[in-house]
Order: sequence, then C-alpha cells, then structure tokens
Amino acid sequence: MDIDFYKELIEDNYPKYFNGKEPEIHYGPMKELLARGGKRLRPILCMLTCDVFGGDVYNAIPTAIAIEFFHNFTLIHDDIQDNSLLRRGETTLHMKYGIPLVLNCGDGLYALSYQLLKDNEDLLGVNRAWRIFCEMIDMNVLLVEGQAMDIKFKRDKDLDEDGMIELMRKKTGVLFGAAAGCGAIIADVKNDVKESIVRFWENLGIVFQIRDDILNLTGKEEEYGKKIGDDIAEGKPTLILIHCLNNCNDDEREFIMNHLGLEYDYDKVKEVIDLFKKYGSINYAEKIAEKILTDSYAAIEDIDIPKKERMLSFANYFIKRNK
Repeated sequence: MDIDFYKELIEDNYPKYFNGKEPEIHYGPMKELLARGGKRLRPILCMLTCDVFGGDVYNAIPTAIAIEFFHNFTLIHDDIQDNSLLRRGETTLHMKYGIPLVLNCGDGLYALSYQLLKDNEDLLGVNRAWRIFCEMIDMNVLLVEGQAMDIKFKRDKDLDEDGMIELMRKKTGVLFGAAAGCGAIIADVKNDVKESIVRFWENLGIVFQIRDDILNLTGKEEEYGKKIGDDIAEGKPTLILIHCLNNCNDDEREFIMNHLGLEYDYDKVKEVIDLFKKYGSINYAEKIAEKILTDSYAAIEDIDIPKKERMLSFANYFIKRNK
C-alpha cells in the first residue's frame, strides 16, 4: 500500500459523512473546502502508522477522516482570526460567505470530527476507542493553547525563540503526533513505542511548519495557494521573524513591527522579506529545521518499527514539499 492508496480511501469515504445532513447552507461550505483538495497528510499519517505496525488500514478510516475534518476546522478558524484572503488557491470561506455562517461551519466540522469517532467502538472495541478519543482531546487542548500563543504575539509582539518552538509544537506538531498516535493505537502498538512515534511526528510537525513558513516567503503563489508573504501582513509569529527581530538594528526592527498585521501590501511585504534575507533569517530557520530533523531520526533509530523505511520515506516526502 502507498500514500496514493490511503488518499484514495480518504477521498472515497469522507463524503458519506455528509449524506442526508441539512441544512445545505451549513454543510455546503464545509464540503466546498474539503473538495478543494489538500495534501491530506494527517489522515494519511494515521493510516500509514496503522499499516506499518500491522493493523487493518480499513479500521483506521473513521479516525483518519475525523483527523482531516478536525484539521479543516482549524483552517477555517485560523483564516477568520488572521483575516486571510486565500485558502488552497481560492477565496477563503469567510470572505465568500461571511464570518457568522463560516464560523459556525468551522464549529460544525469540529463536531463532526468527534461524531466520527463513535464508529470506533464497533470497529476496535471500547478500550481502543476510548484511547483514541483521549489522544484527540489531549491534542485539542494543546492545539488551542498554541493558537492562544499565536494571538498573544499578534497583540504584544513579544516571543523568544524557545517560545516560538513551543508554539509550533502545540499549534502544528501535536496534530501530526496525534495522527500517528491514533494509527498506532488502532494497530494495538505497545504504549512506550506509541509515545516514541508521537514525539517523532510532533517534532517533524515543527519541521513541517518551519518549511511552510519559508515557502510563504519564497514559494510561487500559484503553487503555494496563498499570497506570498501574507504571514507578514497577518502578523504571524515565525522563527524567521523572531530571528530577524533579534538581529536587526532599532530602525529596521521598528519598520518590521510597524508592518505586521496590516492590510496586504506587496511592496511593504517585500521590504520585510529583504530584511529577512539580509540577516540570514530564512537560512537560520532552515538550519534549525535540519537539526530538529536529524535529532528526530536519531531518537527512533533503535526503536523496532516494522517497515520503518516506509514511514521514513513518508516523512521525507512531506517535509521536502515545495507547495
């Protein structure tokens, strides 16, 4: 089995969870966002982890789709909070349909993600179904803490490098960790091995986020699906930004701070990106990502993982993406 097979399972099965659901004004925008595609990395990771440890990948379908619904709920809310204009190359839902309706759609996907987990009782038994629920809810608590850290930075403009790493772990890493953890639970993996896998993928989630932040500055808009540099306009905290603020002079720092969280202006955004390049902040972030990656691979080197090469191949696939 390969990632195309897992993705096909997701695409073939997620629509059935909308069958017969009304009103369309509520469910239509959710279906629209999901139909725009996406990499489906998190549900694929859940299925892959289950598979490499010898579990039945078909038993992972409800959990994997629940994870994808949950992820899309976070995207809807993030886009509202950041006032983003594009998502997956198209107008964000709240810009298209209005905040009240779309905020409720995000809540709807959140609710559906947990409703799907009910299927696990029959598929896996009460014990594993409960462990998956606990994995998801513990992740959820940490993820919204990460979002709170993000919002606090946009208000106070104050965050050090260690805090930035922790923000990325909570806001991005824990969802990857939970996806892998749920897959391991479905395969009935021993808890100590499961926890090692969770930590590995949490760290790779941080690498993923750093690479995503770099792509936001260096990618091509038609491939990336968002405006290049809109993280700056949104005032988003990134390792690149924190490094530059810690190394530039007072006038440059003031210039950057004065252009965070403002309406998107490509010329101003480009000036900030030029400062990132001047102080080597993009290269610095890449070096940190490489160190986390190297340390993460070393940490699982002695762990007995069946078909480990398949898991590492997937890790290499998603962290080296260019869009």
